[in-house]
Amino acid sequence: MDPARTFPYYYLSNQWQRIKRSEEIDIPEGMVMYGFRHFFASNCLSKRIPITDVAEWMGHNSIDVTFKIYRHLMPGSIGKAAKLLDVGLTA
Repeated sequence: MDPARTFPYYYLSNQWQRIKRSEEIDIPEGMVMYGFRHFFASNCLSKRIPITDVAEWMGHNSIDVTFKIYRHLMPGSIGKAAKLLDVGLTA
């Protein structure tokens, strides 16, 4: 595998299924692998990691996808944008 590329979904899915089948770990009913993607992206954005990096790591073709899903997790993004526009318009 190329370490510069994201893991193929099937690779991680196979590992997840193997863990579930082993029953060594008590995994709550309904917990699915896809939830880890949201957990990862949410944590990155709430820590102010640039959305461009998160979009690339998530394998999204553009930041538009990432932005539409996770915009609410980017602290103060709407307020910051409004202030910047306000300053630009009053200058």
